[in-house]
Amino acid sequence: MMRAPLMILTIVTAAALLAALQATTPHYAMLTGPIRTTGQQTETVLSTAFSVKVHRVLKARTIAYTRFGRAVELQSSGVWVVVSAELRAFQATMPVRAATLIGASGRSYRQSRRAGEAPGIISAKVVQPGLPTTGIFVFELPQDETRSMKLLLSEQYGPQLKDEIGVLLEQDGIAPRNRLEIGKDGV
Repeated sequence: MMRAPLMILTIVTAAALLAALQATTPHYAMLTGPIRTTGQQTETVLSTAFSVKVHRVLKARTIAYTRFGRAVELQSSGVWVVVSAELRAFQATMPVRAATLIGASGRSYRQSRRAGEAPGIISAKVVQPGLPTTGIFVFELPQDETRSMKLLLSEQYGPQLKDEIGVLLEQDGIAPRNRLEIGKDGV
């Protein structure tokens, strides 16, 4: 007669243990997600694969540059955010194609395709080990999103088990310029 209550107690205990394990196990996306490193704009942020040093962050209503001898001028109803940075790869040649700006509300903004032909765009370059690569990232976003921004960089969007660097940008109080010229040497 003692076997039935003991068996029921064992089953209930096992079910409770399995429920606790399931509730505390991280989701698959978290286990295989990016390997994140975060730092401030004033420092060089290092991961195991690459590093980034943000030099300047500028805001403008209009950006202008020359492409194949033709003047290009792009206006925005929001604001253009141009981030000048230097990247270094450590072990292997790698592109840094994925640049995302996290705005004040937490929304993500990818690099602007409208300004994809601007000179010095880093996503069009390949970062070689031992050779610093400088250039710019260009984003277009609403003016109210430009407070407390965070720049996320990685080899690809949604990296799994690859490095992703986050840089907290300290450009909260800077008013946007009316016009920003992007030259061959950046901004």
